[in-house]
Amino acid sequence: MPIYNAINTLKSTAPLTLQQASVFMEQLPPKVQMQIIAAIYIGRDHLHSNTWSEDVMLSTDYIDHIPPKDYAQIVYDKNSALVNYLDSIERCAANTGFNLNDL
Repeated sequence: MPIYNAINTLKSTAPLTLQQASVFMEQLPPKVQMQIIAAIYIGRDHLHSNTWSEDVMLSTDYIDHIPPKDYAQIVYDKNSALVNYLDSIERCAANTGFNLNDL
């Protein structure tokens, strides 16, 4: 499932229980799992922006310190703001011509 499909699925099913977040993340390839978590954090950091900040790292390297076993917990913990974070990264990507598959 490409990142855009994963984002749309996540946005349409949020809020998730921890078990639902685990099932969702487990169905994704490891690369897309990393992209989703990076998208959440990058989106959070650009919540009120329309473009990227100058120092943004548009890469999964942004979250390389987070172990994959924590991904579902992160999705669950961010539930209340998840859609806003993902809308934010999609907005910034669209406004700058960045393809989120390149995260």
